[in-house]
Formats: sequence, C-alpha cells, structure tokens
Amino acid sequence: MKKSIKVFSPVDGTIKPLKDLNDGVFSENMLGEGLYIEPTSNEFYSPIEEGKLVQVFHTKHAFHFETTSGPVILMHIGLDTIHLQGKPFDVKVKEGDQINLNTRIVNVDFSLLDEKNIQKSTPLVLDTNEFKGWSFKTNVKENKVVKKGELIGEFVFENNVEDNSTIAKVHKLLESKNKYEIAAETIYKAVGTKSNYKQVYNCMTRLRFEINDKDLVDEKIIKSVALVKGIIWAGNQIQIVIGGEVYKVKDAVENYSQGISTSKVKQVIVNKSSIGKKIMTAVAAIILPSLPVLMASGLLMGIKTLLVMTNVIVDMKIGAGGPIDMNVDIFSVFINLMAETGLKLLGIFIGYNTMKWLGGPTIMQLLMSLIIAGATLGLGSVPDLTIIDINGFVIKATFYTSSIIPHICIAFIIFYLDKWIKKWMPTSIDVLFRPLLIVIISYAALFFALGPILFLIEQFLALIIGYMSKLPYGIGTMLFVAAWQPLVLTGMHVAVVMPMMVALAQGNFTTILAINIAVFAQVGAAIGVALRTKNGQLRSTVIAAIPGGIVGVTEPILYGVNLPKLRPFLAGIVASAIFGLLSGICAVEARTSGGLGIFGFTGTLMEPRLNWEINNNGVNLAPSAINLFTGAPNSAIGNMVLWLVINIGAIPFAAGISYLMYQERKSEVKAVNSANKALLKYFGKAKSIKLNIAKAELDNEIKKLNSVITQKDLERSKEIEKVFIKINSLESKIDKLGSNIEKGKQNLINKMAKLQGKTNNEEALKNLLDKYSLLENNEVLVKLNNQLIDAKIHNEQKLIEFNLWKEKAYDQMKAIVEKVAKKANNNVIEEVNNLYFNAVNSLEIGYMMMDQKNFYISKKAFIKEGAK
Repeated sequence: MKKSIKVFSPVDGTIKPLKDLNDGVFSENMLGEGLYIEPTSNEFYSPIEEGKLVQVFHTKHAFHFETTSGPVILMHIGLDTIHLQGKPFDVKVKEGDQINLNTRIVNVDFSLLDEKNIQKSTPLVLDTNEFKGWSFKTNVKENKVVKKGELIGEFVFENNVEDNSTIAKVHKLLESKNKYEIAAETIYKAVGTKSNYKQVYNCMTRLRFEINDKDLVDEKIIKSVALVKGIIWAGNQIQIVIGGEVYKVKDAVENYSQGISTSKVKQVIVNKSSIGKKIMTAVAAIILPSLPVLMASGLLMGIKTLLVMTNVIVDMKIGAGGPIDMNVDIFSVFINLMAETGLKLLGIFIGYNTMKWLGGPTIMQLLMSLIIAGATLGLGSVPDLTIIDINGFVIKATFYTSSIIPHICIAFIIFYLDKWIKKWMPTSIDVLFRPLLIVIISYAALFFALGPILFLIEQFLALIIGYMSKLPYGIGTMLFVAAWQPLVLTGMHVAVVMPMMVALAQGNFTTILAINIAVFAQVGAAIGVALRTKNGQLRSTVIAAIPGGIVGVTEPILYGVNLPKLRPFLAGIVASAIFGLLSGICAVEARTSGGLGIFGFTGTLMEPRLNWEINNNGVNLAPSAINLFTGAPNSAIGNMVLWLVINIGAIPFAAGISYLMYQERKSEVKAVNSANKALLKYFGKAKSIKLNIAKAELDNEIKKLNSVITQKDLERSKEIEKVFIKINSLESKIDKLGSNIEKGKQNLINKMAKLQGKTNNEEALKNLLDKYSLLENNEVLVKLNNQLIDAKIHNEQKLIEFNLWKEKAYDQMKAIVEKVAKKANNNVIEEVNNLYFNAVNSLEIGYMMMDQKNFYISKKAFIKEGAK
C-alpha cells in the first residue's frame, strides 16, 4: 500500500537539499529526511494541506505538524535560533489548532537574526527513524526560487516486504559502518578532504591534520561528531581531541581517503602564528609519530635487562663504544637485536618524520639517515674521526644513530637543497645528478661542518650534566629531575639524555639519571586530579592514561590532563624535585640501561664499583656514589629497593600536592582581574606611561569591567556548574559503556564474517545476531541516554538564559575594551578581548566543553599600530 504527504513551501525562498546545510545534524539526516528553504519573506504558513499543530517549541523557533496520514513534520526556522529565546518570533497560532495552506504560523523579525549573524535556513523534515517506511521525494530542482504555497515535494510510504532472513540480516550488518568509520568520514569531509591537508597522524589522544586552508575547515561539523571531545588549533595544525580511541579513527580516515581522487593542493597564505607555536607544532609532527617505536623499544630493553640479569641471554654490548660480542647463542642475538634497534637507530625515524612533515623526498632522507648513522659499519668500534686536535682541544666528526638533531638538520638541508637544484638543473639529467649532488653536498656539510658544531654542543651539554651530577647532597639530581618534564615538552629531552645514556653504556654509573621519578610524579599529579575533580570525563581520561604512565608514557597525562590544567603539572614538578633530592641523597644509581617507567628498576641491579677502573676503551670509570645515610655505596638489591620506594613513593606524594593545588576552573572574577592587568599593561605601553598612571587614566573603565559580573551572576554560574557535572557524569558513563559495547559488536561481526559462506551455519549466525541485538539495545545504555536527554531538557531554559547572559556580558566588556583601544590609539589592544571571552566562558573552558581563546600580541604589530 502506497501513501503520500504533499509538502508545500511555507514561505517565499530558494529550495536546497539538506546536505548543503553542513550543520552536522540536519545535513546528516539525524532528524529525518526532507529539504530546506532559504526564505526571502518573513511570513511563514503551514507546509501541509490539512492537519493539526501539535507542538510549538517554547523558544518559538520550531513547529511540529501532524498530518492526516499520521506522521509528524518538523519546521525548524533558522539554525541556532534557540539561543534567541523566542524574541524574533510572533506566533499566530496555538497548539491543537487545525491548520491548512492558508494558516499563517509565524512572523519572524529577520533583523534580529542578521544582527546575531544567525542563518535563516529553514529545514522541513520527517523523522524516518520514528516513522518507518517513509522517504522524501522531490522533482524540484536544487536552488529553484519558489513562492509560498508552491508544491516542493512529498513524503512517500511504501509497505515493501523486507527480506528478514538470517542471511540477509547478516549481509546487511556486514555492509554497515562502525562508529569509527562514520566519524572518520565526517571528519575527513569537514577538514576539506585530502586536498586541504598535508598529512594526518595521531598522538595518544588527538587526531592531527596539517591544514592548507583553515577557512575550508568546518569546525561545527567536527564538533558534532560523537567521538570528538574538542578542537585545538596550533598554527595551521588542527588537533581533534578524541581520547584513547584516536588511532582507530586515524586508521579509518586513511582507509577512507584511499582511492578518492584529489585535486592539486590549493596554494594559500598560511595564517601567522607565534614562533613558539610553530616550534611546538613541528616538534609534535616530528616526535609524536615515533612514540610507538619508543614505547616498544623501552619495554623490550626492560625485558632484555631482566634476561641478562638472570643469565638467560648474553649482552652483546651493541652501541657500547667497543667491539660487539659475537660469541653468543642465537636466542641472545634475537633478543639483543629486537631490544636495541629502535633506540639505537631512533635518529633515522626522527629524520624520516621531519622530511615527511616538510613534504620533501623521504627516500633520499632515509638514504642520508643511514649514511650519517654509519649503518654499514655496524654499531661496534669505529675509526678515529678527529678533525682538529690543537694541544688537546679536539673536534671530531661522528656517526649519528640515536641522536635526533643531526637527522633533523640533514632533513632541512636535503629539503632546501632539493628545491634549489630543481630550479637550475636541466630535466634531461636531473633524474641522475640531482640525487648524487644531494648526497655529496648534504653529507659533506654535516660531516665536516655541522657535525663538529653539534659535537661541541653535545660536549657542552655533557659538561653541564657532569657538573650538575657533582653538586652535593642530591641537589644535581633534584635539578635534573625537576627539569625533565619541561624538557620533554620542548622535545630537547632526547638530545640532553643521549650523552648520559652513552656514558652509562660505557660503564659510568650515575645518580642523576633518575627521570622515572618525574614520570611517576606526573602520574601521581593526575591521580590527584581524578580524586578532586567533579568532571566525570576528565576522571575517565586520567584513569585511562594511568597504565601508560606507569610504563613511562606520559603524553596522554601531560597533554590530556596536567598541562591544560597547569597546576597539576606544577605539582608534579614540585614532587619530582623533592623525591629527586631524596634519590640523590640516597645515592640511587643507574648502573646499566633499564626499561621505561616501572621497568626502570632493571637498570639498578648491578653491584657497586668500589674503586676507580678503566674500561676496554681506556675510559676512566668513577666509583659508585656514597649513600649519605649509610656512608657506603648501595648494594645491587639495596639500590633496587631504594629505587622502587622512591619512585613509587613519588606517586601518592604528587597526588597529595596536586589534590591541594587543583582548581577545577578559574572563577569569572579572578579571570576578569587577570584580563584587567593585561589591559592596563598594554594601555601603558601604548601611551608610554607608567602602570600607576595607566591605572589612574583607566580607573572608570576598570570599574565598569569589574561591575559586569555581579554576585547574582556568580551564583547562577555555580548552579549551572551543578548541571554540567550531572550531564558530564552521564556522558562519561555513556562513553565508557558505549565503547565496551562497540568492541563487543565488532567481535560479533568478525565472527559472522568468518561464518558467512559456510554450509549449515544459519543457526550459529542467528545466535550471533541475537547477541548483537542485545548489545545494540543494551538496556543500561538506553536508560543512561534517556537520563541524559531528560537532564538536558529539564535544564534547557537555564542553559539558554546562561548563554544569553554570557553573550551580553562579553559584548559589554568588548565595547569597553574597544573604547580603551581607541583612547590609546592602538587597535591591537583589542586582542585582550580574548582574555575577557575566557573569563566569561570560564565554566565551559574549565570543564573542557569549550576551547579557550589564545592571547598573543606581537610586539612588531603592536609597535606598527601605535606608529599610525
């Protein structure tokens, strides 16, 4: 039986398909099928011939019409008009009224929408999930101009017999997409497809795209994806915060992008950003893709150390600066190669990532990395590479295996050398001679010029570290451990620690290499956040990141929790300094290479050296450090026990400090005060006057800024915070349960795929389908989702009022700042508005529901504006 509902244009305007809305909701058919109208008149009539108005939304922007056939049609006037609280809408009907094509529904004051820059687009949809079997059909061409009352399409119902056999259901299920594929497809399109990004990769929690043109990125659609927790821009890199499932989305993005034709990359002007941000972006692109290598290699080194200690295998001394021990069994070879390769040849991975980030010839980079690593010589003894020796002042060339800076340098040399040679070399000989010149010139530059300079830098760093290790009473260890996590953030930690690792491999014991304390302190600081926070999703993030932190991977904790909140990060540094001091006083030594994180104890299990010794290469090896409490070096077991007590003890200590220091969010008043200080500072600079004079001149403006947020506003903010906590807690539970259900569903789909096509499998497939159905209709998840919907609906009016207040408060502050900028004759001062925006939105920013705006005033731009 076929039924239909004719749909007529409720207003004069232009007809367009829903997909063109790009709003992430209507455009994805989440609320049903249909079309939308760009209205040119402000009088809206009924879109159906006969029926009843069953609902008028309390914000007056949306209407539900019940047709004589039963289904309900939604007319939604404008996007984001819900925040206007009904002000532009003059409703002419009431719920329960019978309506026809001549019934005027509402008049809209479009000037208010234009003032707030809100789209007038009006979708007309029927929820095909609720009303099964209905679909939308239209013969009207896209972008056709229509008049009110003109037929624009129809909803059609066909009672088709569906194949409900087990085999058909399985086939349909196997063809469906999982949530990662759906998210990847949406994100891929929203970033502008492959033509708008250079590369995509992920760290522990974020999906990162190097974007060509930021204007082509639709942030609203990205944020509408269920898996997305937020968006952060770092220069032209968009970081999409997803969480622990990010690698699945990244893989799905790459799979989806394969086979899709792309046009040439459009050349655009790259948005300027601070040097600091550019460096951090580069570090992330170069270092983060190598994290799997570091993680796997660190754990393998821990396993190798345990096997060496228990005499299961022989340490071949790879990369120790002496001959490699070849007189070993096959299992020892297997373990040594597996454990040593990643860390000993880390520079090659870093060089490759650098060239990939630059967009240059990666094959040439791999060749040069292998050359400068001296790969063909192996990692045993190397010839004397002295370039200069003047009265004992020695400068050497060397090979670069695990050092990362030379590989980054060679990548830049190759990249720019390649571009330069292409400009002048004839194409007839380019394919032969360009690679040859690149190899000769770049290697000579590094071997004879940059290499020796880097050698001196490394010697200087080693000298500083040497002096630091000699500071008495554990002070050197304290300083190094406290500085470790800031070094990790800058990416300098690898370059700093490498000379120490080389010295350790040569047999030099050291108390300063106590970096695991810094790792465990950050883990403890995050635990303090989990204990104190009311944010359920933040607590879940911490819990998910703790196992990685225990084995030495702190990036999810640092970038996902401690750094955004800052105070936990500082608490971790304080705790690491205190326990680093204790480690130094107790003379806990690293005596051999150990594993990462908790496996670091494997580097302590060697007997102390009681006297000066000389190793096979003639290097003097100092005696073990003295424990100030016992007056003697630690035994192997004592060294390990102290390591475990101090490192593990740093966790609860840091948790306690973090718990006391933690602040969920900055209060609106404190944030305004901070913004006021910045305003006074730059006003004083613009006028070339002292701060006290600036305060006097802006006394009236500062009072006005302070008066915008009243005590009543602060109380309302606290009430809304309670709403956020409730909603946040429900979302956290839904995410966790949903993730587990998705894993279960995927396992069942894999089992179905294996069974498909086999004979006598229908009963087994039916059982799997039943299990799948139970997961898909999980009662607990349904209950949680209903609770979440109820919480949002119940508090919708409060949230609308809160958003209106924020908008009004920010507009008032913005107007005052604009007057100050005019008074100072320097419009750059208006950048301070970002701080006032952060103050007004302190609640959402604190609960990671909104990204804070960056505040950066270029000195050059400030001076240039002032000179006008």
